[in-house]
Amino acid sequence: MNTYITIGILTLIGILTLSSWSSKGNLKRTENVENRIEKQGEEIRQEERNLRLTVSSGFGGNEKVISKNVTSELIKSTMQSINWNEFHIVQLEDLNSNGFKALHVSGSLGQDGLASGLVTDDDHILMIKPIETVDQMTEILLDFLKGEDIWRSKYEYK
Repeated sequence: MNTYITIGILTLIGILTLSSWSSKGNLKRTENVENRIEKQGEEIRQEERNLRLTVSSGFGGNEKVISKNVTSELIKSTMQSINWNEFHIVQLEDLNSNGFKALHVSGSLGQDGLASGLVTDDDHILMIKPIETVDQMTEILLDFLKGEDIWRSKYEYK
């Protein structure tokens, strides 16, 4: 009788060990698949959005197209290269939208202050919360690059 109990306990331990080992393998495979799906989703989102990056200096003068194929690195380097003691407008225009749609950050660190707005054919809405740093403006542009739904859920414009 003791032999049957010992065999039963050893079998149960073996089953639990195999089950635990198999679950860990499945969990890793599931995480790998989820990571691949997430990366593919980001790539698709980036491919679907065709944005043009422009910089204007002064009040409406000297608009320069930086790129029609915007990346996060390009936004960061552009924002860092600007002398924000003078007035500038940096704009991401959505070339895929029906009609005109562009998000801009603008202003100067001096008396003009910093702002952000979304311009469409029908409307121009401004960010409610004041912007204090160039890093905040850069973050707004990067979030818009990631997707308009991400940007809209993070910032309030009116």
